[in-house]
Amino acid sequence: QSGAAHGELAWRLNDLDGALAAASTEHKFVLIDFTGYTCTNCRWMEANMFPRADVVRELDQFVRVRLFTDGRDSLDRTQQLYERDQFGTVALPLYAVVSADGAPRATFLGMTRDADEFVRFLSAARSTR
Repeated sequence: QSGAAHGELAWRLNDLDGALAAASTEHKFVLIDFTGYTCTNCRWMEANMFPRADVVRELDQFVRVRLFTDGRDSLDRTQQLYERDQFGTVALPLYAVVSADGAPRATFLGMTRDADEFVRFLSAARSTR
């Protein structure tokens, strides 16, 4: 896990299988952060949205995993193909909520400066069973 700087919660890195297993054990949903090494909007969300107290409260309700999709190795390519095949886009950032069995529940494409909008997405994604 990583990402505990700047008050941000820890995220699993490039480990979707581990996140799904943890979600099953913890009876939580998984929040996938499809991100990129060169994604400016991804960094903005990490620096300005994720550390907000209201957002942290929601993020803490999920098993969080960050999947990089723009690197040159086969893992990044596999994760990009998963994003494309499962969610119909390779755009970044994409935030996807899936159940512990990997079934998609909700997506949020792009960045937002509206914390309430992002909190509503997170809350709605985990509250509809």
